[in-house]
Amino acid sequence: MNRDVQMIIDHELETLKQLPPLAGLPESLLALVLQDSRLVFYPRGAHLAHPDLGSDLSTLFIVKQGRIALHMSDSQENAHLGAPEAELGPGSLFGSEWALGQRPPAYIYLAADDAFCWQLGRKAQEALQQSPQLWRWLLEESWRGLEQLRERQARDREARYLAEQVLCLPLGSLLRRAPLSVAPEQSCAAVQALMAEEKTGSVVVVEQGRPVGIITETDLVRRSLALGGAQDLTAAGIMSPRPVTLNATHTLAEAALEMTSRGIRHVPVVDDEGLLLGVVSERDIFMRQRAGFGTLAAPIEQAESVAALAPIVATIRESGRGMYLQGMGAVQLTNLISSLNDRVAERILALVEAAHELPGSYCWLAFGSEGRMEQTFSTDQDNGLIFVPSSAEQQEAERQQYLAFADQVNQSLDQVGFPLCKGNIMARNPEWCLTLEEWQQRFSRWVRSPTPEALLNASIFFDFRPLHGEASLAEALRDHLFGLSQENSIFLHMMAKNALTAIPPLGKFSRFNTEKAKQNTVDLKTMGVRLFVDIARIYALRHGVRATNTIQRLRLGGQKLKRNAKLIEADIAAFEFIQAIRMGGQLLAKTGEDPNRIDPYSLNELDQRVLQESFRQAQLLQERLRLDYRA
Repeated sequence: MNRDVQMIIDHELETLKQLPPLAGLPESLLALVLQDSRLVFYPRGAHLAHPDLGSDLSTLFIVKQGRIALHMSDSQENAHLGAPEAELGPGSLFGSEWALGQRPPAYIYLAADDAFCWQLGRKAQEALQQSPQLWRWLLEESWRGLEQLRERQARDREARYLAEQVLCLPLGSLLRRAPLSVAPEQSCAAVQALMAEEKTGSVVVVEQGRPVGIITETDLVRRSLALGGAQDLTAAGIMSPRPVTLNATHTLAEAALEMTSRGIRHVPVVDDEGLLLGVVSERDIFMRQRAGFGTLAAPIEQAESVAALAPIVATIRESGRGMYLQGMGAVQLTNLISSLNDRVAERILALVEAAHELPGSYCWLAFGSEGRMEQTFSTDQDNGLIFVPSSAEQQEAERQQYLAFADQVNQSLDQVGFPLCKGNIMARNPEWCLTLEEWQQRFSRWVRSPTPEALLNASIFFDFRPLHGEASLAEALRDHLFGLSQENSIFLHMMAKNALTAIPPLGKFSRFNTEKAKQNTVDLKTMGVRLFVDIARIYALRHGVRATNTIQRLRLGGQKLKRNAKLIEADIAAFEFIQAIRMGGQLLAKTGEDPNRIDPYSLNELDQRVLQESFRQAQLLQERLRLDYRA
């Protein structure tokens, strides 16, 4: 055989060895695959398979070079295809859905750019089908694909929900720039020049700060032409007088309704005294609804300094309050707030990290409510840090570097609106800036010696979640924690006993047992939310549930202990309702008041009854815990 040809074959064989579906297979089998395959070129935009185009149902493909996009579409026109559901890169094997199952392809397979693929022949396919390793790879790929599909569906549902919720935002949350306005006597030419310079489609005509008219690009063209383009035209001469205005507290949905019903595209926004605050356009509403979550998240990613994040955090909280008042569920809202807070923290970490030469890998941990993704309108910091020292000799010196880094991060978080933790549970505290081995030793000590202090620490630190850096460090710590807790029944028994010290505030002769010393109020954090959080944590540790979110723990832990499905849903509904009432109380709390305390009798009759039943559901859950641990 020609030496050059042999070199090419050897090179291709080495390439095949590196591909995930074929790695580790015998070289003789790979040689057969190569011998019975042909290299096919697909220009960008070419179909490799289509459910409606009679594609070849007998061949497997392996991507050698380029990308293959998977689309779901009812259309055969490429221009009508939506965003790809997935992309396959070099090393991907595809076609098993039709080659092995003899079914039409479920997706349109399209060359995303110029691509080369090996097209396997019948002998190669039959040989590969005898390989258990390939079937195992296919099963793993199918499972990964299913998980990705589930994640995408969850993201799509969340995006649709958020798009709907964006319409509940107050108009004031959209106003990002000073209003563009002119006086009635301003010349038409000056108005036109101003609009061109500012690249805006409208300008408001004001007198003493109050809108008296509005001028759009259409007004400029039509009315100036109708009046012969007179040089002495003023803003008053071409404006649409008495424009429809809305208050800053009106929602995007109300603005959209006004625009649709009146056939207009711009609405001036005013304050309670009628003074102009800004203008909202039809495009503003459309873009924010389409962007959904991104409307709130995008400015975070674009922030170039810590100082720039402070007004963004204020906007997030203002938007969250608006969503709550417009009926957004407590669970969705806490998830949204926590997700946005995560992004703020990650952006700060990235900004501060750029100014530090950190010696190795680390993981920033979130604890408490942040770790459970249950942050509300009132939240401070609970965080820590795992680091990997370069050597035992350098460990203490490197710890000092991480402490300096963490101190700047903690200060920055405080600067943008997340107060420093009063209990000093922060990464800048040397107690909580530890190596993985030190964290494991700390957790081991708490579990093996469950003192009151250890149990308190467990209620905070065992709800940890990786926020930035090497997530594998956090997962290694979680594996260690599961091993400790599942082999130590005494520790879980003590945690159960501690959880049962919190008694639902139900009265014997009245609906609620309020604290007279606290102005006849109930603490919905320690005597409400905590009832569910503590029990969910215990069952998560017992059954190895990796989720940190309380609702996920209640559902997954409840399933593990075979709790009745209706009772599980009742547990979750009760937790959600208490959380919703708690958040409503935070909105009404005055400066200096405990934001987690409410007077339950200030609620309406229906809410009182549901709150009472929610506490009773907590009692039922506690009874189950008491039976399981005889506590």
